Amino acid sequence: MYKVVVDYKPSEADNAVVSEGILAFNEKILGQRDKEFSIFLKDESGKVFGGIQVFLDTESIYIDTLWVEESLQKQGYGKKLLDAAEREAKKNGSTYSTVDTWDFQAEGFYLKNGYERIGEVKKFWLGHAKITLRKKLK
Repeated sequence: MYKVVVDYKPSEADNAVVSEGILAFNEKILGQRDKEFSIFLKDESGKVFGGIQVFLDTESIYIDTLWVEESLQKQGYGKKLLDAAEREAKKNGSTYSTVDTWDFQAEGFYLKNGYERIGEVKKFWLGHAKITLRKKLK
């Protein structure tokens, strides 16, 4: 007999079982797994002040997270991280870059960098919309 268990502090091991299960299922259909890579903004001592976390496949990259320390924002570092991720995507044959953002986050940033809005879920979380953007990489 199986039971459904709610866990507000799940172990990494339990979460890994679920993640691996869906990745294995997707791999059967798609024939491959996404690769992950990250690019960091670091100072001379190696401390991280920003970064971008990306999933890569043969058609597209998906930008999971892009963050720059608040004191360093509006200085071009986000664009440098985004450009570096897009270069990696092109080197690996990807045609598109896709990202989700909240209506209070970075839609304007992505629009300025050549992305187009392709979807929106209104009132997704606490009244805020989740926005999906995509860019065709040349």
